[in-house]
Amino acid sequence: MGSNLGSKTSVAEDGHNRSLIVKTRLWIVFVFTLIFMVVEFVVGFLANSLALIADAGHMLNDVFSILLGLVAISLGKVEGPPQLTFGYKRVEVLSGLINGLSLLGISYFIIYEAIVRFGNLETLTVEGPLVLVVGVLGLLVNIGGVLLLTKEKEGSINIEGVYHHVMADALGSVAAIVAGVGIILFKAFWLDLVVSVLVSILIVRSGVVLTLKSLKILIQATPEGIDLNLVRSEISGIPGVQNVHDLHAWRVTDGMDVITAHIIVNEDKEKESIKSQASTIASSHGFNHMTFQVESDCQDPTAICD
Repeated sequence: MGSNLGSKTSVAEDGHNRSLIVKTRLWIVFVFTLIFMVVEFVVGFLANSLALIADAGHMLNDVFSILLGLVAISLGKVEGPPQLTFGYKRVEVLSGLINGLSLLGISYFIIYEAIVRFGNLETLTVEGPLVLVVGVLGLLVNIGGVLLLTKEKEGSINIEGVYHHVMADALGSVAAIVAGVGIILFKAFWLDLVVSVLVSILIVRSGVVLTLKSLKILIQATPEGIDLNLVRSEISGIPGVQNVHDLHAWRVTDGMDVITAHIIVNEDKEKESIKSQASTIASSHGFNHMTFQVESDCQDPTAICD
């Protein structure tokens, strides 16, 4: 008894410590991103560089996404009212969706502005040295953010959203470096526009992936990597099971996959054993929250039972 209590306390402490580490790292990334965003926008305006201005705009979005991430982490731990049976865990998914959509919005802005500037290429001038210096500094800031979040993004769509933003910023910094070098050496001002468009295309990919992943969770699609037909087949193969119906599986948020089903059995005395076996099968497929209604006859008139 004492050992069990100690184990539960230890698990709770580990969870609290991990949450604290994640929040601390997010705050560090937030502060550096905010400071460099201001620097990059000012220098981008002075240098007339689309690459820097666009990346500063993306960093502004990063600041918003990181704040959303911090709010989501805090709300995810709060016990919701009776009307919200899963609490505020879905806030994390909403945060991921907003991040994904905002990535797509930033990409649109970059491409649109680049097209406008291409139409006035003969009058375009960009301060190459300023672009190069800020690009290098930005890349260092982004690398630091990526290192802080790489481990933490696993198992959290919320942190993954912030991570993709930082990665996109790193690509923007690389683009700025390329443009700066090209402008200094060859007066190729058009490079500032080309690399901006290329980076925006990569940002679109991240935005689409994150948006679709969030939407799949919100519409309660079967979790990725789960073969629900296989799960049904394995449960149906348990000795004494006649039929499995009303089988549903969905993801509340990352790390919380749910499965429910009605299982028709031959005899009442087999119910507990079959429920236990079905739970074991569900666990082996990654489900950590399950509800099985085991009954000896089909009480659902809409179901097809053998």
